[in-house]
Amino acid sequence: MRRFITSICLLMLSWSAAAEEGVWQILQRVSDYMGSQKGYEVRFAIKAEGYNTEGRYCVKGDSYYIEVADAEVYSDGKVRYEVDNLRHEINVDNMDSNSRNIMDNPTRCFDFVEEDYTAEIVKQSTDEVTLCLQAKDKSVEGEIYLTVNPDSGAPQRVEYLLYDDRMCVEVVAINRAAGNVKNFARSAYKDYEMIDFR
Repeated sequence: MRRFITSICLLMLSWSAAAEEGVWQILQRVSDYMGSQKGYEVRFAIKAEGYNTEGRYCVKGDSYYIEVADAEVYSDGKVRYEVDNLRHEINVDNMDSNSRNIMDNPTRCFDFVEEDYTAEIVKQSTDEVTLCLQAKDKSVEGEIYLTVNPDSGAPQRVEYLLYDDRMCVEVVAINRAAGNVKNFARSAYKDYEMIDFR
């Protein structure tokens, strides 16, 4: 009986190791898929409680430009300029290169490494797989649910869950040809108030 139980435990451990290996293979495929495109544009749709909108972002290297609703965000990889076109305000801050949030840092929103995150498969079918990711750093709260094509690694949807708040970002299209990033120009917002948090 003891030998039987030991065999079952070893079998379960081997299944767990195989599943974990599969998770990181999928995430590597996602990273390779996005990284191979270098400059690109992503069109997306955001769904949250009481809020739905569409937008786009362009990425090239560490630089990006986001356009969503009445806001624009520029970054050269070091400084972030968040433009509120309703309030005519520009918030300036240092770029958070560690963020994986698509609205904060789209250059790394699909770039997850095993040293920083735990990951597991929570849903799987023939054409998509959903992974749950959590930061190992306990100060980084919330969960990320990433749905991708398991064969190509193409991201399809990413959900951010923090307590009872959930935001879902659907990837509508990825355009490899439209990777030119719009640079911030103060002259384009002459009458805007600039608030510097650096």
